[in-house]
Order: sequence, then structure tokens, then C-alpha cells
Amino acid sequence: MKQKLLLIDGHNLLFQMFFGMPNKILGTNGRCIEGIWGFTGALLKIIKKVEPTHILVIFDGEQELNHQKEDSLYKRNRLNYKNVADNKNPFSIFTDLKNVLTELKISYFETTYGFETDDYIKEYCKNYEKEYEIIISSLDYDYISLINDHVSLLTYRGSSSTIYNPEKVLSKWKVKPEFFVDYKALVGDPSDSIAGIPRIGPKTAALLIQEYGHVENILKKKDQIKKENIRLTLEIFENDLLHNLKLIKLEGTNEIPIKIEQLIYKNENKKTKEILAKLNLIEENKI
Repeated sequence: MKQKLLLIDGHNLLFQMFFGMPNKILGTNGRCIEGIWGFTGALLKIIKKVEPTHILVIFDGEQELNHQKEDSLYKRNRLNYKNVADNKNPFSIFTDLKNVLTELKISYFETTYGFETDDYIKEYCKNYEKEYEIIISSLDYDYISLINDHVSLLTYRGSSSTIYNPEKVLSKWKVKPEFFVDYKALVGDPSDSIAGIPRIGPKTAALLIQEYGHVENILKKKDQIKKENIRLTLEIFENDLLHNLKLIKLEGTNEIPIKIEQLIYKNENKKTKEILAKLNLIEENKI
């Protein structure tokens, strides 16, 4: 049986749970801990769903931005939270989440040297996809470009969670995973502050990719495009399209900070309440 490597986009899950928990939960000394509770509970449910043999959680560090990703909405948001009150600042629970991972004996690290989480996840996929079944856990669709017969993407939303494999990607977006970066560069992504190319919606983008392939080839053969308005649009916005592609494309790092043998995970079936009580975040008999 092939072993499973679960790669978790740490800050993606942090943000999802910090802002997505519907009710306030008060812990020790009246502190709001719903973000910590949500992260821990979601993590345990993801583990139960995937049943991994190896786990790694990667968080974005506070280093200088990658020069190719300087427009990153997430990175700008991080700077904006520096003077925000703890109950509205997702980064205020970061240390607690690292303690949760330590208690669960799950490996993690923060990115360095200008690289981001997605760059490292690409590197782990490149290095281990032939030996392991890899599941990436994130709501960030940029990871779709990494999907193949050995790599899938889990978008965790409780009972509405979805696992994307090549067939599901093709069915939903009408392009194969290896062309998803091109598709997103054409149509844009408001969640990443990426403006799409005017007059090119999802259907037109998919047709262009089906006909010509990657963006570079679409631009190379744009004179063959029969619809004049699309051809002219590509001529006018060629630089914008290439800039989008540069922002979206995952670069990789040529670095594996924690080797696979250090990522072995043994499920001890701990519960959220048990973990938070052990860390003195709650009094177990009061929850």
C-alpha cells in the first residue's frame, strides 16, 4: 500500500478558522480561543479524512516578499495586522497553533529566504510524488497546477469538503491541471487581486487553452484566432497577461527543509478538548 503525505497550507487554514468560526469560545482567563479551537478541530478532521502516514504543515514566514509575488494580497494583509487588537488579529494565535502541532507530534516550519508556502509545497510534490500519494490541504486553487495522478488537492469545508484530482479539475474548469495557471492568468482571481483579461471569461479561456495550450503559445499564435475582438484584446493586454502568469506560477525552492523520514505521523486519536486542556487554553470541565 502506497504511503500518504499530507501537506497543509498552515496560514490558509489559520485564516479560514480564525474568521470562519461562527461562535465565540472563551478559554482560560476569558481569552477568545475559537480560532485555535477551529484550527485544531479542522486539522483532526482532515487527518481522519486523509489517514496520512506522513504530515507537514508549512507557514509563511515574515521574511521579505518574493520579488515575483510582491502583489500578494495575503502578504499585504500580514503587514496590515501588525497594529490590530489580538481578538481581530489571526497572527495573535500563531504561537498557540505551533504548540498544538507540537502536542500532536506534527512537523512544521516557517518559510524563509523570500519563498512562500506554495513554493515549498511544489518542491515536496516534485521530490516525493513518485513514492507517495500526496494530498495538499488548502482553499487556494493555485495548487491545482500541481495535481496529477499522484497529487490531489483537498479543499476543507467540513461536510462540503472536496478532493480535486485530474478528472474533477477537467470536469469543473474544462482544462487539465497543468493548464490551470494559464486559465487563471486569463480569467483572473479577485481573491488574489489578479485582474483578468477583458472580454476573456471562463468559457473563452478554456477554448483558447484547448486550441493552443499554454499562454505563451496562445500569444505566439494569436494571429490565428478568428474572433477579432479576442485577438485584439490579447495584443493590447499581452504584458498584463504575462505579468499575471508570473505572479501565479509556483516557482519551487530547490530545498527540502525537513526530510520525509522526519514527517512520519502516528495517530493517537486525541480530541480537540484534550489537546487544548493539555496546553492550558481551556479548563476541560468547563467546556
